[in-house]
Amino acid sequence: MNPIARVLDRLLGILKWPIAIVALVLAPGLVYALFFVVRGVAASPDSCLPFLVGAGAYSLFWLVLKTRRIGFWATLEHELTHALFAWATFHRVVGFSATMRSGGHIRYTGKGNWLIAIAPYFFPTLSLIAILILTFAPKHHMAVGGFVLGVTVAYHLFSTWSETHRHQTDLRECGWLFSTVFLIAANAFVFGLLIAYACGQRSLTGHLEHVRGPSAAFFRWLIHFLPGQ
Repeated sequence: MNPIARVLDRLLGILKWPIAIVALVLAPGLVYALFFVVRGVAASPDSCLPFLVGAGAYSLFWLVLKTRRIGFWATLEHELTHALFAWATFHRVVGFSATMRSGGHIRYTGKGNWLIAIAPYFFPTLSLIAILILTFAPKHHMAVGGFVLGVTVAYHLFSTWSETHRHQTDLRECGWLFSTVFLIAANAFVFGLLIAYACGQRSLTGHLEHVRGPSAAFFRWLIHFLPGQ
């Protein structure tokens, strides 16, 4: 096993609950910031019409077909995201499978860490691929690119929703308390950035200015539950 992977696994293990505490404190502000972005889109939908059409088209597709026709592709993307985070934490992937009916699985060297397990539930692999392509695409293809990005963001929303359930072994491995707190904050952050990018807002992180107030208020509320307060 790669010694860097071993160090990273231990470090992530140590940081797991401190990260959960930070996520808990930031979650109200991140959710509010996401609402702020969505409100801006609702007020001026023309700014990202191709994106909204793409997201709406995929939403209709998913609601009609559910996962009957896309199960294999969803499983493939899910396992690929596990693999990306395994590689990112210096684990060598030694096995990869994705099937229509039996789900998927990856095998990698070493024990692994919670970030590998939880990655598919917040990391928008297809959306980031679309953004990478859009970065180098000619400007006259931006409308098509916006449509495709809308499809990938809606896919991430519905796939995350359908895959997040109490029987999911990845989340049971991470622990339900940690998974709930972390994923609320992480997904609010990710969707805020994706929508801000798709709608061409002047600052992709400008909406994060709204995180501080609600999070500070929530933190002060939590302090009242500490002994001696």
